[in-house]
Amino acid sequence: MIRYAALATAALFSIGCISSEFDVPIDRTQDPPPNTPPAVPPRIASSGTTDLVLTADNGAANDAAVSFGLPFPQGILKSEKDITLVNAAGQPVSITTSVLARWPGDGSIRSVLVAFRTTLAAGAKETWKVEWGTPTKSGDAGTIDPNPDGPIQATLAAGFYAKSQVGGIVLPIAENKRFAQYDVDLEKGFAAFDISAAGVDCSASAGRTYYDGPHAQYQRFLRSGDPRHARIAHREAKWFRENELDWYNDRIVAVHKCEPANWTPRRPLDWGSLRMMISQGMLDDYLLTGDPASKEAVLAMGEGFRLNIPALSAGRDPVLEITERNLAWVLMGLTSYFALDQRNEVRDAMRGLVDRAIAWQGRSDSGALEHDIERADPEECGVGPNGASPFMTSLLVDGVMDYWLLTADTAKVEPFVSKLAVWYETKAITPDKKAFRYLWNCTTEPYEDSTEVAELNILIGHVFGAAFVLTNDKHWIEFGDTMADSGIEAFFAKRPKQWNQSARSFGKYLGYRALGADP
Repeated sequence: MIRYAALATAALFSIGCISSEFDVPIDRTQDPPPNTPPAVPPRIASSGTTDLVLTADNGAANDAAVSFGLPFPQGILKSEKDITLVNAAGQPVSITTSVLARWPGDGSIRSVLVAFRTTLAAGAKETWKVEWGTPTKSGDAGTIDPNPDGPIQATLAAGFYAKSQVGGIVLPIAENKRFAQYDVDLEKGFAAFDISAAGVDCSASAGRTYYDGPHAQYQRFLRSGDPRHARIAHREAKWFRENELDWYNDRIVAVHKCEPANWTPRRPLDWGSLRMMISQGMLDDYLLTGDPASKEAVLAMGEGFRLNIPALSAGRDPVLEITERNLAWVLMGLTSYFALDQRNEVRDAMRGLVDRAIAWQGRSDSGALEHDIERADPEECGVGPNGASPFMTSLLVDGVMDYWLLTADTAKVEPFVSKLAVWYETKAITPDKKAFRYLWNCTTEPYEDSTEVAELNILIGHVFGAAFVLTNDKHWIEFGDTMADSGIEAFFAKRPKQWNQSARSFGKYLGYRALGADP
């Protein structure tokens, strides 16, 4: 299917019919990938063996198709043919393999889909082996489509997932000693509510997936390796795709259902829609299950964002800079898009958003991304020009670090994150040093000096892990640990929104800090 994209000067589309605004073929060429070194040196050897656990948790399997995504850090796997699957009896098993994604730096494989057939009794488990880096000893199984909803869940160890960087730099739960209570509380929090009772909520406060529920669930799975967590994460990815997206132009573009009717790329997406268009979890699902519907969602949302950037950037007060979150979700959508589609125009759109964030920060000397916070939060702030939001800023840093993992562009990212970290520590922090102001520089804000929102430290904490990784200054681990302690003391995750915000990025803080401190 030919993909169409470039913005043209045509009439608006009517519901169910897109105008020629979408009808100019895009340039599919791309520059050769630069030989960029990985942002963090890989900890997986160029050849080796790892366990694969088969769990028949969805009924009995009788010669059933089984599939899983096998991820690698940059620079390790060159060919999908260099994979061997060995069963519990020590015999090679016939497989089919296909590349799901490549790293942009050197074209090495980021994730490869492995599919095969086997028989397993309901509830049974077996441990097999996956070998990589040498020519396959497995036979060719022919055509086998991905089967993420099949009777068998095939999972790797959490340690392998962490080293692969498939969901960022994270720390396995079993290795988390310093903040073990966090993972205990996270499990208790999820057990305290019925996720199936939640649905679409355009206000976001009761939304099932706000803060990217699928990404939050995949963070937990990657850190645990638990097949139950994998099932939940994939279920949430499917639910989002099936319930929260409107599709246009033969499913080439997608926007959130909360977007007001008759949207066109010439009209900036509503703020409420931007914060509900979640791409990181869709990327996780595709890289780990090979589900083509998740790839379709990543590409379609990414194209929607890309087409809308001119409208989002227009005017003296562009939508992208009304609040940090608006730029954050668009950047996360573009980094996820670029992870799967490395055309020059996607790369340039992604890079342009990072440049915009840096320029925005540079317009003041505070280190923050200053804006009129009264406009973004009129119910929260009565008078607030030149303010900022610590928790929304942390979302933008997450997108910037996704960009960094793809590009290793430390020269651009390090000053940006370092200045923000200093702002958090010296200006955005509350007087008792236990929380961050809900809104910084809002002269009428009742939260200004309160620790009422200390739970948000868990959402924000990855910023200080990123600052450490980029600067190698262990002060940021010390500061991050202090703020994490008070955040965990105030932990609350007994509703979907709060659970998602607590789960989506703290595992990344733990992964960053483990590169410089005992976990």
